[in-house]
Order: sequence, then structure tokens, then C-alpha cells
Amino acid sequence: MPSLPPVRRSLVAGALLVALVASGCSGSKGGSVSSGGSSTVPPTEAATTVEATTTTTAAPTTTTEAPTTTTTTPIDPTTVAEPAGELLRSGSVGTRSKAVQQALKDQHYDPGEPDGKFGLKTTMAVWAFQQLHGLSPDGVVGPQTEALILAKPAQGMLRANLGPTHTEVDLTRQVMIVWRDGQPTLITHVSTGSGVAYCEDTKVGENCGDALTPEGVYSFNRRVEGWREAPLGKLYNPVYFNGGIAVHGAASVPDHPASHGCVRIPMSIAEYFPSLVNTGEPIEVFRS
Repeated sequence: MPSLPPVRRSLVAGALLVALVASGCSGSKGGSVSSGGSSTVPPTEAATTVEATTTTTAAPTTTTEAPTTTTTTPIDPTTVAEPAGELLRSGSVGTRSKAVQQALKDQHYDPGEPDGKFGLKTTMAVWAFQQLHGLSPDGVVGPQTEALILAKPAQGMLRANLGPTHTEVDLTRQVMIVWRDGQPTLITHVSTGSGVAYCEDTKVGENCGDALTPEGVYSFNRRVEGWREAPLGKLYNPVYFNGGIAVHGAASVPDHPASHGCVRIPMSIAEYFPSLVNTGEPIEVFRS
């Protein structure tokens, strides 16, 4: 091939250079040509840009409110009366209950301290009052019972033939009255023999019998201070009047006959009952 003139050679070289540059722009902007003639595609504007994410964790705000305390002012039994016409019973609190307690105490029943709180002691005293006055012995003080208690009717002797100082146990009414010098010193509810035959294993062998409180006139004799562990159970401050039959304190003095034969009285009364009777004084057990 004949050699080209110098000017022509320069034109040909420039055309080749332009062609090479044009082939390098076939990829994305800013691409480069490799030695093998292929292009490496750089990240595009659509590529994912990972930016540093700043996470701010706010400390939880805990608001502690002072607890609301509701103060309930207890009822003062000495100043607040139960509503008029409301039945008085166990759980009642107020001046009407206190008046009933005081009236019972004035008549020698033992309703406990006249504090306006109608509890078990008051209930048992009401049982005895209702029994002696021909009222239903339910322990509830309705209008009739309340009026009669507050009237403080005189209690007469049930066995006047025994003299001015004696003790009466009425099995029918489940009531005991202690008299001294013609005046009652104690009127209380009792629980006597259930009347049910029993047969029990005891420390001294089998003990069988009828749960009866024997009727008749007897005299108080021996007594035990504090608890006595008897074959058929525990007796508190027992005062005996017929063999193993005694007037004694018991944890349970229900509104019906329930003993093996003894005369159960409330524990609070058993604390002082022995001081009310002397050895040799008469006691009669009877049915009215």
C-alpha cells in the first residue's frame, strides 16, 4: 500500500480516536473501558444508598401517683342510733343496741359490756329473755321485744319453795336463774342434755348412756377451778350438783339442748359463776 501523505495520515488517526471514544460511552455515565473492551457498570442513581440511621430511644416516663386512701370513719355506737323500726340482731351497732344491752344488764342478764355492739353474748341474753316472756326465741329484737326489754319487767321466782337463795334450771326454756336473798343475781341461757343416747370410746373405755340432765332438787358440792378434762369432754370451772353432772362453761352453748347431761353456760359467765353459789345451796332442775 502506497504511503499516505502526512496530512492524510493525521486525518485517519483522528477518525480512529473519535471512534474509540464513542464506543466508551455506551454504558452508564462515568463508566470506564476495561482492557478486554467490556464495561463495568457503576452504581446508578436508583441504587440503594444506606444512610446511617440514628435511633433515639426515649426513656419511658413512669408516673407514680400516690394511692388514694379512703378513710372510713367507724360508727360510734354511743352517738349513732340504728334507724327507727330496724330489727336489732347480731351485727347491729348503735345507741338502740346499747340501750337494750344496758336494760338486760339491769335485769341481771349478761349481754356483755353495754357498748352498742350486738354480738353473741347479747344474742344469748335475748334468747333467755324471750324464753321467759313467752316470745319466739330467735335472738332478734323486734319492736315488741325491744319495748318489753326496755320496760324492765320484774322477774319472779320459778321455784319459790326453795327459799330466797337457790338456783333454778328450766329445761323447757333452757334458762338458769340464780337467786340470792330473794333477788336474781344471774339470768342466763343454757344448753342441757340433748336427750339422745350415746356410746363413745374414752380414755377409760367405752362410755354409754342417755344424754339427759336429771330432774330434781340437788345441792352444789365439789368444784374444779379452770379446765377439767372429763371422759366425755372438757369442762370449764365446773360446779357439780349430781355425781358427774355440773354447771360449767363450754365453748359451744347453742340455742337447743346439746350436752351429754351437764348444764352448759357461756364461757364469759363461767368465769364468775362459781362465786355466785356456795357449796350446799340448793339447785332444782325441772320442766316448765
